Amino acid sequence: MARNKPYRRSRNEQNESSASEKRFRRSPGNRTLTVKPQYPLDKIYITIFTEQRVCAPDGSATYEPIPHRLAATHVDMFDALRVRLSEGNSSLKSFGDRYGLSPSDVNGLVLALTGMEASTFRIAWLMKRADELLRYTNLSISEVARQSGVGSTTNLFYACQRDHHCAPTQRRADLREANDLGRFR
Repeated sequence: MARNKPYRRSRNEQNESSASEKRFRRSPGNRTLTVKPQYPLDKIYITIFTEQRVCAPDGSATYEPIPHRLAATHVDMFDALRVRLSEGNSSLKSFGDRYGLSPSDVNGLVLALTGMEASTFRIAWLMKRADELLRYTNLSISEVARQSGVGSTTNLFYACQRDHHCAPTQRRADLREANDLGRFR
């Protein structure tokens, strides 16, 4: 009786297959601009807070609106993305669908303007928001995770480990300075 042997590809077929897969597979976050980004995250980020504490010469404190909080870049579609992210709508796919853009179109737009791929930009935005909440509020870690858009306490823990090599509570202690608590609301 003849034994059925499973089909085995020749070495050339295996090499051609793996070469074609390598050509079309790309790991996220590996593209970089050859010029300085036009809009670095620190200049275009929209804070979660709407008011800041202002101390008068007599020692009293009042809260006033944050000036230029929603300052426009004058790139309408990019400003729409920034506003969506600031409102907690962090789905890049739904943003692209709304404007008839493919994920690669959104990625190209964000990369061209910020120097970061769209997913990297989105994560950096959410982590900046988490840092603000950790630094300026006494919200619980689960509430910081929810309000920042990171999601769960577990997600926030792993994101802090990945980006800062510490737990969220340690990140709060590292960020907080004197008089930070209540500086913004």
